[in-house]
Amino acid sequence: LASEGIRFLKRGDWSPAQREWISAFFFREVMPVITPIGLDPSHPFPRALNKSLNFAVELEGRDAFGRSSNAAIVQAPRVLPRVIRLPRELGDSEYCFIFLSSILHEFVHELFAGMKVLGCYQFRVTRNSNL
Repeated sequence: LASEGIRFLKRGDWSPAQREWISAFFFREVMPVITPIGLDPSHPFPRALNKSLNFAVELEGRDAFGRSSNAAIVQAPRVLPRVIRLPRELGDSEYCFIFLSSILHEFVHELFAGMKVLGCYQFRVTRNSNL
């Protein structure tokens, strides 16, 4: 793909200008359609949709309501594409793409104000839809 001018950028390869555009994209397009789900003894594990992309987030601290929480689930919104094309002027090749999962990994801490994100782990549920 690289020989044809197609690149998929990793988080560590983002330039400052790319990072700025990706951050703006996160706050403008991604954050408004995400609802993190806190996990605690009174809230059982949420039902994850078949073939959905999810993130288990390990947390430390207290949430906005003063509750101690150490885990949450963030489901990638299905209304957004899994692959986002960067504007041509920001790329170092003809076609530069980033994965939605990379954006979520990079900015997941923005969803948990006042808490420390210790880890973010991607998982996808796949099961037989006929059951």
